[in-house]
Amino acid sequence: MNGPTLKVAIIGAGVMGQQHARSWTHVPYATVTTICDFNLDAANKLATEFHAAATASIDSVLASDVDVVSVCIPTCFHTDTAVKVLESGKHLLLEKPMALTVEDCHTIEAAAEASGKLLTIGQVVRFFPEYENAKRAVDAGAVGTPAVVRCRRGGIFPLWGTWFHDVNKSGGAIYDVGIHEIDWLLWLFGPVERVYARSLTESLGEDSKQDFALVTLRHKSGVISHMEACWADPVVSYNAFEIAGDGGLLTHDSRNNATLFISTAEKQEAMSPLADADEPYNKQIAAFAKSIVDGTPLAVTGADGRAAIAVAAAALESSRTRKVVTL
Repeated sequence: MNGPTLKVAIIGAGVMGQQHARSWTHVPYATVTTICDFNLDAANKLATEFHAAATASIDSVLASDVDVVSVCIPTCFHTDTAVKVLESGKHLLLEKPMALTVEDCHTIEAAAEASGKLLTIGQVVRFFPEYENAKRAVDAGAVGTPAVVRCRRGGIFPLWGTWFHDVNKSGGAIYDVGIHEIDWLLWLFGPVERVYARSLTESLGEDSKQDFALVTLRHKSGVISHMEACWADPVVSYNAFEIAGDGGLLTHDSRNNATLFISTAEKQEAMSPLADADEPYNKQIAAFAKSIVDGTPLAVTGADGRAAIAVAAAALESSRTRKVVTL
């Protein structure tokens, strides 16, 4: 395309806002024109990097001529901000998790439908090569009929925002990191009908430095998934999965150089290449831009984001009550 055709605003100049801004610059027909953050110094610092305008006012973004907005702010503010962005006539990339409740997800989806603008959710793990390739392999029958899955995602306790300590604002590790695995599991194996979870989430507080959740999901397809979400890893974190079926075992561990293996009764081999030539956030944003300009179906829809929140909310409820939750 000749010249920029999409004007982009980033709401939130923190870690994820910085990532989104940089990834939008890889879309040749998009330009980051505005950075918005209630901390104007942070907005100015990031805006300088992209020769963009800086503002502390969301209303000024909504009144501007930008075409698309990336919202990268604490989860507790997602619903109100997302609705305002959509009602103002802008396309929206909303960082994960979509919202804190299923009802709020419905509210955001309704605003998107009424506005006629596109809504996508930042479930970026779908764009990581190991996870993309695992989806293709499972769909192609590499492990036969899938039966049991184990996956985990970890990291340090997020010290870059005090709001993470409040489960009513962040949802804890289940929402913040576990939502990635939940979305991926739904993408591969379909809807979930039964959830059981145990976690440390209820101990979150101002002095907390860790959270951990173990979640068991029964999919309607019959697959059983076990998911670990961890906010207690050292600085070097890792993610991993195993997908076992009646025809083989697919494994991934980010601590290995060759990170995706297929094992059958006859052999074990690395599935390559897995070189991360295309940065996943760049791929995510490029896919959304393409949907905006030529109508390509969204890679991740609002309904996808809502489905993941329904499972996350059930897991949080189960961890609190120590009872099974049926969806």
